[in-house]
Amino acid sequence: MSSGGIVLAPLAVPAVAAGAVLVVGAVAVGAGAVLLARAANAAVEGSVRALGDYGAKLEAEVAGLEAAAADARRWEVAAAGVVAVNARIRLLRERVSAAGVAVDVPAPLRLTSSRSPAELGRWVGRVQVELARAQEALDALLPAPALTIEKSTVDTSMADALASHREALRRRYAVAVAAAPEPVSPGEVERVLALLDPDATTDERAAALSAAALVTAHPEDEVYLVALRRRITAEINPVVARRRLAAGWVQVLEDGPLTEALAGARPPDDLADTADRLRAVVAGTADLTKELRVEGARLVEWAEETARQVFVCELVKHHLTDLGYQVEETFEVRNSAGLRLTREDWAGEHTAEVWVDAHATVHGQVVREVAGAGDDARITDQERCDTFADDLDAVAALMPDAQAVVDRTAAPQTRTSTEVKPGVESTGRVNQNVKHRERR
Repeated sequence: MSSGGIVLAPLAVPAVAAGAVLVVGAVAVGAGAVLLARAANAAVEGSVRALGDYGAKLEAEVAGLEAAAADARRWEVAAAGVVAVNARIRLLRERVSAAGVAVDVPAPLRLTSSRSPAELGRWVGRVQVELARAQEALDALLPAPALTIEKSTVDTSMADALASHREALRRRYAVAVAAAPEPVSPGEVERVLALLDPDATTDERAAALSAAALVTAHPEDEVYLVALRRRITAEINPVVARRRLAAGWVQVLEDGPLTEALAGARPPDDLADTADRLRAVVAGTADLTKELRVEGARLVEWAEETARQVFVCELVKHHLTDLGYQVEETFEVRNSAGLRLTREDWAGEHTAEVWVDAHATVHGQVVREVAGAGDDARITDQERCDTFADDLDAVAALMPDAQAVVDRTAAPQTRTSTEVKPGVESTGRVNQNVKHRERR
C-alpha cells in the first residue's frame, strides 16, 4: 500500500469536533474553531434574541439520539450561544468606545473544554445579565439626546411624558433578551418603545425618542403612533439586526479558537477586504448591504472549511502520534494542510505523508526516502505499507462515520531530489495514487 485515505461522512466533522473539545492542545482548539465557525455560518438576522435553550426543551430534543449525537447537539447549542452573546458584547463595546466613557463591559466568552455545554449555557445567561447592567450604566452616563419635535415649547405634562419614554427605553434592558420584550408600561407609546432593539446605538435611540415625542405632541392623531412603530420595527431594528450579524462574524474571526486555527491562512483574493468592511458595519459607519452579506457569508464559509482542515489534520496527527509516529514537519499546499511523519523503527528509510483536502478528506501515502532494490527492499516496503494501512484503519475507527480507503497493491515511490510536497505540480514528484470518494 503506497497510498490511502479516510473519508468522513458529510455531517461527521461537527460531531467529531464536539467529541474532541475535551481533548487538550491543538485538537481542542481546532474542535472549538469548527463549532464556532459552524455556528457563525448558521447565524441569521435576529438570532441573538433566540439563544439556545439549555434546559428541558433541549434535553427533550436529544432524548432519542445516541450519546454521541446528543453531545454534538449540546455543543452546537453552546457554540450558538457563545457566538450570539459575543455579538452583543462587541456592539456594546463599540457604543462605549464611541461615547468615550468608562463602562465595565463583559469580556467575550470562549468555547472552552473547562466548561460543559450546560455550564456554558448558564455562563451565557449570567453574561446577559451583566450585559444589561452595562447597557444601563452607559445610558446613565450619556446626556439626554436632543429631540426633534414640531412644538417650540414643551409644557410640564409633555416633559413628564418624555421622561417616561426614556425610562421605558431604560427598563427594556431588564427584559430577557431571549424573547420579545413584555410591555413596560400601560401606555401605547411605552409599549411601542419597548420594541426597540436593546443593541440600538445612541443615535438610533434618539431617533426613536424623537418619533415618540411627536406622538406625545399630537395625542389626537394616531398616525404618529403608527409612524413610531414603523420607525422602530421596519427601519431601526432591521439595521441593528444586520449590524449584530456582522458583529457575530467579526468577533468569531478576530478572537478565540477560530483565530488560532486560521493563523497564517489568507482568504481568497476577492474577500481580502471583506473583514474590514464588516468592521465598518459593526462600528455603525456602514450598513450590511446584500452584496456585503453575501461576501461575509462566503468569508465565514471559507473560515469553516479551513478550520475543518486544521482540526482533522490535528486529530489525525494526535491519533498517529499515539500509534508511534513522530512528526518531522508540517506543510501547507493549495487547499491542503499536511504532515510528514516517520517511525523510529523505519530508520529514516520511509516517511508517511498525510494531508487534508478542502472536503476534510484525509489522504496518505508511504514514501521511500532512500533508494532500495532487491527482495529485502521489497519486503521492507510491503511491511511498512501494511503498517501504515493498518494504522489508517485504526484512526478511522476512532472517528464516527469515517471509512479508510487504502490501496495495498502499489509499491511506494522513491522521493527524487526535485520532488515537492503533495498537491504541488513538479516533475519528479511522488505519484499520489489516492483513492478518493467525493462527499455528497
